[in-house]
Amino acid sequence: MASVGSHPSNSFNATTASTNKQLSELDGRIVGGNEAEIYQFPYQVSIQLDGVHRCGGAIYTSAIIISAAHCIELPDMPELYAVRAGSTEHEHGGAYLPVRRILIHPDFQASNVINNDISVLALAFPLPFNINIQPIPLATKADMTNVFGMLLFVSGWGATSEGSQVKATRLRYVAVQQFEQSDCKAKFASTVSVTERMLCAGAVGGGRDSCQGDSGGPLVGYLHGRVVLVGVVSFGVGCGRSNVPGIYTRVAAYKDWIELVASQI
Repeated sequence: MASVGSHPSNSFNATTASTNKQLSELDGRIVGGNEAEIYQFPYQVSIQLDGVHRCGGAIYTSAIIISAAHCIELPDMPELYAVRAGSTEHEHGGAYLPVRRILIHPDFQASNVINNDISVLALAFPLPFNINIQPIPLATKADMTNVFGMLLFVSGWGATSEGSQVKATRLRYVAVQQFEQSDCKAKFASTVSVTERMLCAGAVGGGRDSCQGDSGGPLVGYLHGRVVLVGVVSFGVGCGRSNVPGIYTRVAAYKDWIELVASQI
């Protein structure tokens, strides 16, 4: 998650039912929260720069990863990046594949990490799908009419407390809920402009949030019996502050762009 002020539709196949049940039982937090196993979040990956965890990402197809644009400081040097999938720990295990090409959204501006904060990474080789490595479908605009009020889940290896530079060794998760868009706009009015291409999620009482190092990671929800990618961790003010949600790139707003890029990259 960047800090402000401080800080093709695939299915889960045979793992869908078990994954849904496992996720529905989770109720922790990344900031000071609980650990997860990768089979509970098989779409989660670690995006690494020079062999070090940089950001999270989500598996869209066997060769396409979705992440945040602000995570990619060197999009013209994909050879410096790699993706680790299928491992609870970002430092070892699973499948470790080099990145072949990176495209950030054409309207993203590095000086403003807020708008159009989304990127697509193409791997040099396809991921080997198994119980720990699975793609996740993108939420549609129609799906988003059913998201408000439901539990959403965000996962990653980011910091476990605000201000910490220490990344979690093992994957963590948090259950959050979407905030009213108008309320979110009001909360950030003096800091940033929250657009309709973003969504806000957190806990009114605080203590549940994504944090630095979780950027680019997946925010997911259950719709029509499957897990779908609702958001991408983008930015926030601190981590887990009371009544201050995290801001996520709204995936449904970029679905057409992601599908187009994935077919051409």
